[in-house]
Amino acid sequence: MTVAVGWVGIEIAQLILGLAGLTTDDAGVVRATRVVMEILGIELIAGIAWTALLTGLILSAATQWGVLKYYWIVTKLVITVALMLNGHFFLQHWLREQAEVGKAPESLSLQLVIVMSIALGLLVTATALSIYKPWGKSRRGRRPTAKSTRP
Repeated sequence: MTVAVGWVGIEIAQLILGLAGLTTDDAGVVRATRVVMEILGIELIAGIAWTALLTGLILSAATQWGVLKYYWIVTKLVITVALMLNGHFFLQHWLREQAEVGKAPESLSLQLVIVMSIALGLLVTATALSIYKPWGKSRRGRRPTAKSTRP
């Protein structure tokens, strides 16, 4: 969970940088925010996302919760994978494009702020799911388990 909270922190930082870049007329500040957003979004988030996914899978598999036994764990898994795919296929490209001097239109910056806001909302949702554990067992979790017989 600590890694996932770090991911939330990076998303907050990127969102603040994106908003700062949108609301200033200073070209130097805009350029700086775009470069830092690129570093955070490409260099840090990929490693943190993979670490969050792997530790989540290991922790759920090694505990009574199981990987697919509860709806809240399945939902967290879907959120994590969706955010990773979005980052890999879209966000990294947008961040690189935005960081190039003079290449990123304001609409791209606004688009990034919107995407990062959605990502932050999803990460907060995943964190809340870890705390509250709603919904109960999935079909896989309700299956009867083989009972061991004692001699």
